[in-house]
Amino acid sequence: MARAEASSIINCPVGKVFSYLADVSRGTEWQSELLEVEQTSNGPTGVGTTLREVRRLMGRRLETAFTVTVYEPDTRLGFKSTSGPIQMYASFSLNRSGNGTTVTLAVEAELTGVFKMTEPLVVHSAKRQMDADIAKLKEILEAGI
Repeated sequence: MARAEASSIINCPVGKVFSYLADVSRGTEWQSELLEVEQTSNGPTGVGTTLREVRRLMGRRLETAFTVTVYEPDTRLGFKSTSGPIQMYASFSLNRSGNGTTVTLAVEAELTGVFKMTEPLVVHSAKRQMDADIAKLKEILEAGI
């Protein structure tokens, strides 16, 4: 199983960071590889919420369905893929850090096909992209969205 992680301290209250992350429609604002995202179930985000996303990974367009599997306000948010070419689990962990919030994004994926054959490259590329995305998230939230 491939794994990558990125973390940053964001100078915003944990509640504000969690609310922004839980609004899945805002994902394209800070994830440069995320082309489209939409919630496919009704109601507010919570355990069981479903969504569909389209992202670019190493030049390939991937469409994946996800279900929210963890929803602990101001603490954790987790998503598990339910369809798509890569089985994955992504989670955000949030911890108070003074007046700010430490955000950690962790992704675990079961790679197959061409992605499995090039796993070290995929993990390196994903880590680099996650670092850039977390930096963009920090920039947006600290600018006072």
